Amino acid sequence: MKIQDEIRYFIIVLAATIAFISTYYIMMPVIPKYMLELGYDNLTIGTIMGLFSISSMIARPVGGVWINAYGSKKVMLISVILFFFTPLLVKIPYTILGLATILLIYGFTVGAFTVASASFTADVASSENLTRFMGFNSISFIIAKGLSPAAGIKLMDNYGFSAAILGTVVLAVIAMVLVFLLSDIKTNKKDNVDTSFIKVLLNRSVYLPTIILFCGMVTFGAITAMLPLFADAKGITGIEYFFVINTMVVVATRLIIGRWSNRYLEQLVAIALVVLTISFISMSFVDSFQKLVIAATIYGVGFALLFPLMTSLLVIHIRGVSRSMALGIYTAAFDLGVAAGVMLGGFSKYVDFKWLYLILAILPFIGFCLYQYVYRPFIQKNLQEPEIV
Repeated sequence: MKIQDEIRYFIIVLAATIAFISTYYIMMPVIPKYMLELGYDNLTIGTIMGLFSISSMIARPVGGVWINAYGSKKVMLISVILFFFTPLLVKIPYTILGLATILLIYGFTVGAFTVASASFTADVASSENLTRFMGFNSISFIIAKGLSPAAGIKLMDNYGFSAAILGTVVLAVIAMVLVFLLSDIKTNKKDNVDTSFIKVLLNRSVYLPTIILFCGMVTFGAITAMLPLFADAKGITGIEYFFVINTMVVVATRLIIGRWSNRYLEQLVAIALVVLTISFISMSFVDSFQKLVIAATIYGVGFALLFPLMTSLLVIHIRGVSRSMALGIYTAAFDLGVAAGVMLGGFSKYVDFKWLYLILAILPFIGFCLYQYVYRPFIQKNLQEPEIV
């Protein structure tokens, strides 16, 4: 593939990913706020919000299977088409049922689309651009999850819940148009690559980074998704700026790291897990907007490093199994971690956020220990063994 086509396709899929992933993140702070206004308690809200991550977690491995069968472009299109059912569900008489179903569809479509986007990026990238393109693919997700919640809060505050729903429909239409501009990428798949789901799941180069990512992503669910409830409990206003500041820090971190990510890839992942542990500890001391800004900065650095660099390690060191299926299983850990974080955050109904966040800091620390003392030695051993082709 010509370098011009490589860059053009990459930019298009990047823009499509930002647009489509934003459809959920506009609603992520809106739905808890809407449910709070309807009188639901924190545990119910946390459980309903957790449905997104559970559905997305299931969708990612399924998406990996579909990509093997139909290709990344078709899976992205299927995801967008399924999404258009969500506005109709708002009219269901039983609000809790409608919202639960919406979250399940959001989860499935966003999960499948994310895997297809990452797989398309890996397929279109030349070997010298692979790590960089995967890093920028993760930035598209970061931009969506960072800026869209602020837009969602503004839409709901100024125009109501229906305006936020309409905003997601507009973005989905944009994403569909962009995906239509892509072409199916033909790749030379090795005959000895295993596509058995169980064998991919049990492959050590897949399940180790998957578990580590889960431990790190608990921070996302417990901090970001539960932020409206945290702010309400602490009496903090202006929380939409948390998402903006967090995103600015994430993007700046990725740009500053730049080419260093190739040279210090393993070290930076270890640093990310330490910083995410500190982010939980810092959140336990937040009782003002100024302290929230500090926590947003710390968390932003950790998230900016962990997800893209861990994904690059997976892609580089995977052997003998389908890459798209491996990405599907691996990225499912993101959603499982978020779901766990959201649901554990729901226990703020019984335990003050301060103590809850201090307890949850154990999880990313466990991820650090697993990475440092199990996964890194495995990588080093893997590098010394020639790949069988």
